[in-house]
Amino acid sequence: MRRRLGDGTRAVGFSGSEMAGVRDWFRTVLASTTQDAQSDARAQRAELQRQEKLIAGQQDRLLNLRIDDQIDEMAFNRKQTELRDRLASIKLRAEVPDRTRDENAEFASQVFELSQTLRQKWLTADYAEKRKIREIVWLNCRLVDATLAPTIRKPFDVHAEGLISKENGG
Repeated sequence: MRRRLGDGTRAVGFSGSEMAGVRDWFRTVLASTTQDAQSDARAQRAELQRQEKLIAGQQDRLLNLRIDDQIDEMAFNRKQTELRDRLASIKLRAEVPDRTRDENAEFASQVFELSQTLRQKWLTADYAEKRKIREIVWLNCRLVDATLAPTIRKPFDVHAEGLISKENGG
């Protein structure tokens, strides 16, 4: 395999055996990361649910105190507002990890999809599509003598390093 990018087909494409290895590695890493993230999210969600239940209990006790005339209306309103605000904050914190997890899962899926079809897309792409692929894969480029040397974004950098390593004959 060539060290230079040339027309880019060797730098962004993989042979069949290399692709199988990359696919297996990616699936393993994605599964492991997803399991860890899901475990953390479950623990965080459980804690937020516990806090929600505590606040709901406090709201019930507060209402009972007001019904029994043990606290005045002004104190009741102040404390009720405080509890309502805390509950809203907890509910918001519970929604954010769910959205973030869904967005990350979608992004990981899109990256994986691109890694699977990148060579075919590159070979059949017109100039504008090739430019878009370069923008996705390359973080930055610099000119070294007469050769363009890209800095490749993650996770594509792992793929490119494998392509030009001495072990692969690059």
